[in-house]
Amino acid sequence: MEDLRKINSMQLYYLWRNLAISLLCIGVVMGGSHMLPYYMAPVLSLFLCAILYTMLWNNRVQSVNGCMVIVETMLYILICYTFISVIMVVIEVLDLYHFPNEIIFFNDPYLPSLILLPTSLVVTLFALFFKNSMPSYRHFRSEYGNVKERGYFGFISSKETDFQLKNLAIIFAVLTCIIWWYYLNEYVNVNRNGRDWYIFLWIVIIMVILDEIYFMIRYYNLYLDLLEHNEIITPEELRDITARTYLRFYVICGEYIYVDRNAFDRLNQVDGVYDSPFITKRTVNGIPTTEVRQIIEKMTGQKGGELRFFFGRPLAGVDKHTILRYFYFLDGDISEYKDMGMPGEWIHFDEIKKLYSEHPTKMASNALNDLSRLSTIILTERIFDENGNRKNRIKSYKGSFTLADVRNTKIDLQDNKWIKISQFNSDTRFFKIKKFLRELSGSGSQRQYEKKQR
Repeated sequence: MEDLRKINSMQLYYLWRNLAISLLCIGVVMGGSHMLPYYMAPVLSLFLCAILYTMLWNNRVQSVNGCMVIVETMLYILICYTFISVIMVVIEVLDLYHFPNEIIFFNDPYLPSLILLPTSLVVTLFALFFKNSMPSYRHFRSEYGNVKERGYFGFISSKETDFQLKNLAIIFAVLTCIIWWYYLNEYVNVNRNGRDWYIFLWIVIIMVILDEIYFMIRYYNLYLDLLEHNEIITPEELRDITARTYLRFYVICGEYIYVDRNAFDRLNQVDGVYDSPFITKRTVNGIPTTEVRQIIEKMTGQKGGELRFFFGRPLAGVDKHTILRYFYFLDGDISEYKDMGMPGEWIHFDEIKKLYSEHPTKMASNALNDLSRLSTIILTERIFDENGNRKNRIKSYKGSFTLADVRNTKIDLQDNKWIKISQFNSDTRFFKIKKFLRELSGSGSQRQYEKKQR
């Protein structure tokens, strides 16, 4: 499982590229509004919105460019900027309120930085605090799993996305303060000079360029560090890499599960954690169920058990590598299965659940994430219906489940439907309003598209 710590070098490139394109949009809006007729400013920003939306859609279809939170944030920035600019012009035309000439795009000069930068700051702060609710993040998480399920790159991408958002927020805050202070205290609209254009235009473009260079250096140094520790997969290696399928089995008997208390977590490089000892790999792309059964029967030395598929995912950035999880249910009593062919012991599921709740760091990352997915799906289906409404009116009801429930469930554990419902349901504040807005914005049609893809 060492490949979980491998990072596709293109993923680092996409981290920089998505940020670079987003920052470039700021520069284009600023420079384009200066070079083109001023009334073309909203047209230019809408054109850039179309480009960013195309990027988001292509990524959603192809799932190749990683997490697109930064691109989506810039899309919202440009939409808000355009909307505010147009609304201010409408208010001005209707003679409801008179704004300074410099923020109305029908006037000369039009200074877009006065609107664009404060808008960018506010939207970026919202993205920073509500990143987990953004459609691009939800899609990426449903495609490749949560942070730990995505392997080592999951840690890096999550950390770097937060860092990029904080960096943008700081830059927009500094530029907003500089430009508005200059506008209120130094700017004279009668006689515009070179210093005015330097403050309102060039200082923003220079900051954008410097920030792009900084992140280019940052990710190049990160690439060299990962390369030194043999944690990089290059595009050349990906082309030549052999397809691999990793298999994880959870062997269950009654309410007991067979666990190794002293396993090694290859993702976090930690020893002495709880994990299933039944882990193997095959250098093939996909394995027939009959062969999977033969593998687990040979590993455990026990035949006649019930094999049940749990779920599977490709590794983020390494499409030829897939991790499949299975349950193997044995009938009878654990006293009949003393020799399981692997180091470990039978542990009651209540002890595992207690460990999961109180000491999650004592569990291997994959085991922890698999149990989290299992409990989330089963309990969500028990508490909510498919529309996200509570079946039980008592909000304090959390529910519980046993391994017998796992064996008897008819839920498709591969499907992310109940994961999404757990994240957005009637317990969510303003659920009905948010649900209406999502349907109005086209999220419903997108769900239909994803359903057809599955």
